[in-house]
Amino acid sequence: MVRFKSSIGVQLTVTLSIVLLIFAVVFAVFTTRHVQQFGDSFSEQTVSTLRHRVEVNLADRINIRALYFDHLFQGIADNSARLAEKAGHVLFDTSRDSTPCPVIPPLAPLSSNVHVGSFDSTVMVVRLLDAGTPLDPAARDRLACLYPYLDMMGQASSSASAAYVATTDGFIEYYSNTVVKKHFSNLTMPILQECAWFAGAAPEENPSQSTVWTPIYADSLGGGLVVTASTPIVSEEGAFKGVAGIDMSLDGLFEEILHEEGVMVGVDGMFWFLLDMNGVPIVFPEDKLEDFGLRGTGDKGTPRGLLESSDPRLRRYAHGLLSLDKGDVRIELGGSALLISHHVLPSTGWVLGVVVPDDALLSGLEQTLLTYRQATRRMGWEIVVGAIVFIALGLGLFYYALKERLVRPLRMLANQARRVSEGDLEIKTVALSGGDEMAHLAGSFDQMIASLKEGRDFQERTTDYLETMVRSRTRDVEEKAEELHTALTELTTIFSNSMVGIMLLKGGRYLWKANDRLAQLLGYDSPEEMEGLSMQALHLSEERWKRFGTLHYEALVHGERTHIDYQMKRRDGSSVWCTLSGKAVDSSTPPDLNKGVLWMVDDITERKASEQAIRDSEERFREMAELLPCIVCEVDVAFRVTYVNSLGMKTFGLHSEDFDTPGIALKVLHPEDRQRMTGRMEIVMDGGEVEPTEFRMVRGDGTEMTALLHSTPIVKNNAVVGIRASVTDVTEYRAMQGALLKQRKLDLISSLTSGIAHDFNNMLAVMLGRVELALLSLDEKSPARVHLVTMEATLERARDLMDRLITLSTRGEGVERSVSLQDVLHRCVANAGGEAQRVALDISETVPEVTVDAMQMAKAIEYVLNNAREAYDGEGDVWVTCTSHAKGSRRHPDLSEKPFVEVAVRDEGRGIGEEHLHHILDPYYTTKERSSQKGMGLGLAVTHAVVTRHGGTLAVDSRKGRGTTVSIYLPVGSHGRKAGRL
Repeated sequence: MVRFKSSIGVQLTVTLSIVLLIFAVVFAVFTTRHVQQFGDSFSEQTVSTLRHRVEVNLADRINIRALYFDHLFQGIADNSARLAEKAGHVLFDTSRDSTPCPVIPPLAPLSSNVHVGSFDSTVMVVRLLDAGTPLDPAARDRLACLYPYLDMMGQASSSASAAYVATTDGFIEYYSNTVVKKHFSNLTMPILQECAWFAGAAPEENPSQSTVWTPIYADSLGGGLVVTASTPIVSEEGAFKGVAGIDMSLDGLFEEILHEEGVMVGVDGMFWFLLDMNGVPIVFPEDKLEDFGLRGTGDKGTPRGLLESSDPRLRRYAHGLLSLDKGDVRIELGGSALLISHHVLPSTGWVLGVVVPDDALLSGLEQTLLTYRQATRRMGWEIVVGAIVFIALGLGLFYYALKERLVRPLRMLANQARRVSEGDLEIKTVALSGGDEMAHLAGSFDQMIASLKEGRDFQERTTDYLETMVRSRTRDVEEKAEELHTALTELTTIFSNSMVGIMLLKGGRYLWKANDRLAQLLGYDSPEEMEGLSMQALHLSEERWKRFGTLHYEALVHGERTHIDYQMKRRDGSSVWCTLSGKAVDSSTPPDLNKGVLWMVDDITERKASEQAIRDSEERFREMAELLPCIVCEVDVAFRVTYVNSLGMKTFGLHSEDFDTPGIALKVLHPEDRQRMTGRMEIVMDGGEVEPTEFRMVRGDGTEMTALLHSTPIVKNNAVVGIRASVTDVTEYRAMQGALLKQRKLDLISSLTSGIAHDFNNMLAVMLGRVELALLSLDEKSPARVHLVTMEATLERARDLMDRLITLSTRGEGVERSVSLQDVLHRCVANAGGEAQRVALDISETVPEVTVDAMQMAKAIEYVLNNAREAYDGEGDVWVTCTSHAKGSRRHPDLSEKPFVEVAVRDEGRGIGEEHLHHILDPYYTTKERSSQKGMGLGLAVTHAVVTRHGGTLAVDSRKGRGTTVSIYLPVGSHGRKAGRL
C-alpha cells in the first residue's frame, strides 16, 4: 500500500474540528435547557391529571354508595305505602262484604288487651288500654287478614326490624323480628300518638298524605337506633284512619358505612360520614369530632350539627352541602388540606360523604416530582458529555479515513481493471487514502464492479424465480381444479336431492335446469322432460302468467329477492299451492335477468288447507255466536271490546268505532254494579274461578235490564289477555218468577180460604137476615134498635170482607163487561168526594172506550183511592189520570205488542219503603194498623185479582216520603178472562 501526505486532508480536518466543537457546545446548552423545562412541565401535568382522576374516582364511589343506600331506603318507603294502601282496603273499605278474606288466622289472648296468632306467629293484635273500644270479632278478623301482608312487607324490607299498622280507633297490629310481645301490654293511645312515626304521618305534619321518614330515635321497645318510613292510612272518603310504618335499624348501617373500604390503597386519614337533613352527624368518627368543631358539651356530649360548627369555614360548607344534591370541596383544617366529597340521598334527605387528606393522597406524587426533576438535570449534563465524546471519536475516525483512503497504487487499479475485463468479478475493493481525485476514482471503480456483480446475480435469481413460479402456479391450478370438481359434485348432489323444488330460468323465462323434487311436485317424469319449457306452461292461464311477470319481476330487476305464495299448474292441468322464492343470478346492478333467475319452489298445499280450516272454524264460531239467543263478547284487560255479536251491538247501541275506547265495556253496566264487575275481572285475571252472576245493565235506549253473566279467561302464552263472556237477558224471566211466586201464594190462599169464606158468608147472611127482621119488629123508639143497627153495620163490613176473600179465592167467576171504564172512573171519583175532597180526575180525549165489569172494577179503583187518601197524615191531593198508549210502546213491556189504556192514581203522601214494595200485592200484607176499619191487607190484592181477570196488569211505584203511584194497565179490545182460575 502506497502512503502520501495531502495538505487538503489536513485543512479539512482542522476546519471540520472547529465547526463541530462550536456545534457541540451550542447543542449541549440548548438540549440541557429544554430537557429540564420539558421534565418540569410533564411532571406538573402528570400530578394534575392524577389529582383530577382521584377526585373523579372519589365522586363516583360516593355516587355508587349513595345510590345503594337510597335504593335501600326507597324500597322500605314503597313497602310502607303498599302496606298502608292494603290496610285501608281491608279495614275501612265499606264496599267489601262481611268476610274480609277467605282464610282468617285464629287468634288467642296473650293478655287483657293483646291477641296473638299461633305459637310461632310474629304478628299480634293489641287493643290499647285507653281506646275504650272492645276487640269485637269483626274488627279482629279484618286485622287478622293483614297478617300475610305484614309478614311479606317485613321480610321484603331486608333491613327492617318491624312492620306495623296503627289505627286511630285504638287497634294496632305488629310484626316484630326482635321485640318480645309482652312489651306491648301497657301501650296506650297517648303514648302511641306521641311517637315520632305516628305524629309525623298525621295530617297536621303531613298534609300531602305521602310517605315520610322520621328523624332518628331510640327504639324504647326493641332497643337501638331506628328510623321509620310512615304512611298515613286513608279511607275511601279521604279521612285519616291511622299509620302504617316499617322500622329500619341503623346499627348495621353504621357498621357498613364505617367499614367502607377507601377509594385507593395506602391513603391514611380517610373516613366516611353520614349526616341527617339538618347536618347533624349520624355516622362520624369519634376522634374527628374535635377537629371539625362538632364536639358537644363535655367529652361525651351530643355532637353538634355542621351548621353549628365552631369553624366558620365548615359552617359555610354546610350551607352549600345542604342545598346541593352532590359536590366536593377543598378546605384547610388544622394546618392540613382536606378533600371533602358528598352526595344527598333523595329518599331521606341525608348526606353521605367522605373526607380524604390532600397531603396524604398526593405525598408520593410530590416525591416522584422531585426525583424526576433531578433526573432531567442529570440527563442534560450527560447529553453534554456524550456530545463531546461523540465529536472527538468522529474527528479521529474522519482523519484516519481521509488519510488511508486517498492512497492507492495506480497499478493496482490497472490490475483490477484487467481482471474485470477477463470476467473476474470476485476481486476486493481498493483501499485508498490521500487526494480527492483518487478517492472519487476508487469509488467509481467499486460501483462499476458492484453493478456488474448485481446484474449477474439478478439474472441468476430471475431464472430461479421464474422456474419456481411456474411450478407453484401449475400446482395451484391442479388443486383448484380438484376443489372445483368436488364443489360441483356437492352442489349437484344437493340440487338433485333437495326436498325443495329448484329451477333455473334463462333467456326470457325459459326453464333451463330443474331438480327431481320440482319434477315430482309438478307431475313430470324427470327434470330433463321440463328443460326448455316456457314458464307459461306452469301457470294456470296466460293472463296469470302475464300478471305474474308484471307484479313480481319488478323486484328482480332491482336485485331484490321475491317471496310469494302462488298456484302453479301441474302437468295434468291441476293446480298446486307453492311458495316461490326467487333472485337474479347476476350480481351486477341492475342485474341481467337473461343470465338466469333461480327459483326455490316448496309445496304448501297442506298449510293452505290448514289455513282454510282455521278460517272455516272462525266463520262457524261467528255464525254460531250470531245464532245464539244471548250476547257473546270478548274484552281485553283495559275493558276494550274485541268482539261482540250483532245482538249485543243492537241491545247496547254499540258501534265498531267505539271498540278501541278503554273502559267501553263497563259503560253498559249500571253505575252501581261497575265496581263489582271490576272485582270479578280481577279474580278472573288472577286465574280464579267465578260463578255466573247477575248484573244490572243499561240498554242503548236507556232502559235497564237484568243480565246473567258467564265468563271465562282468554289465555295466550300462559298469560290472561282478556275475558270471553255470554250475557243472557233474564229481565222477563225474573219478572215471570215474581209473578209465579205471587200466583202460588194466591193459589195457597185460595185453597185455604175458599171453603171457609163461603160457609162464613152463609152464616153472615142468616145473621144479617135475623137482624133485619128484629129491626122490623121493634118500635122506632126502642133502645135496642141502636144495638141492632150497629150489629147490622158490623155484619155488612164482615160480608164485604168475605166478598174480598171470595174474589181472591174464586177464579171461575167471569167478567161481565157492562159499562165503560170512563163511567166507572167518574162514579168512583164522585163517591170519593170529587174536587171537594181534593180528588181530581183527568181523562185524555184519545182514550178509546174500554168496557169493564162495573162492580168489580169499581171496587178495585175504590180500594186504590182509599189507600191514596189514607196515605196523608191530614188532607192531601189525589190525582186520577187515564191515558192511552199505542202498540209497541215500552211503557209496559208485557203489553208492548198491543195498544192499552193506563189508569194512574197518584198521591204525595208518606209513600212506601223499598223493603215493603215487593210484598204489597200479597194478601194480608199491610203497613197500616191491622183492624177491620184500617185494613186487613186485602185491598191491593183484590185490585190485582180484578185487573188480572180483565187481562191487564197492576204496577206500583213509590218512594219513602215522596208519594205513591198505582198504575192499572188494561188492553184495548180485550174481553178479559171469561172462565178459568187465576
